[in-house]
Amino acid sequence: MNISDKLRAATAAAGAAVASFAAPVVPYGAICTAMVIADLITARMLARRISRRLQGRNSDSVKFSSRRLGRSVIALAKVYALLLLSHGIDTVIVGSDAGFSALRFSAALVCFWQFWSILENEASANDAPWARIAQRILVDKTSRHLGIDLEEMVHKSNT
Repeated sequence: MNISDKLRAATAAAGAAVASFAAPVVPYGAICTAMVIADLITARMLARRISRRLQGRNSDSVKFSSRRLGRSVIALAKVYALLLLSHGIDTVIVGSDAGFSALRFSAALVCFWQFWSILENEASANDAPWARIAQRILVDKTSRHLGIDLEEMVHKSNT
């Protein structure tokens, strides 16, 4: 057996170990990925609503950029790391006999966080009655997309 055969065998063994450890995380990762993608889609829809309201003014500030997509990819990497860490806590520290699952809890927190962001995206720059009610509770993301202070805009429009 030469070096390349030993390297292949070691790589295959390491891949099998990682796959067997990460396999239980895949369904939770898929659900969290779907939630992050839904958040991206609603953020894009928000950017279009803002662009229509501005009617061409400051249109560069509402365009979908690779920087924003990069932040979502980094957020996905953090989510995957959290899920793997949670699974490690479940298998090594807590054990399978406990009623608590750190993996399920972490996935539920990520889904809630993304759902809250989706609600914020849908309620921002929206004149629907439900959105007006939700805007009292949720953060308006319009200023974040435009990079300006909304209070300043409201003050200028009132004067």
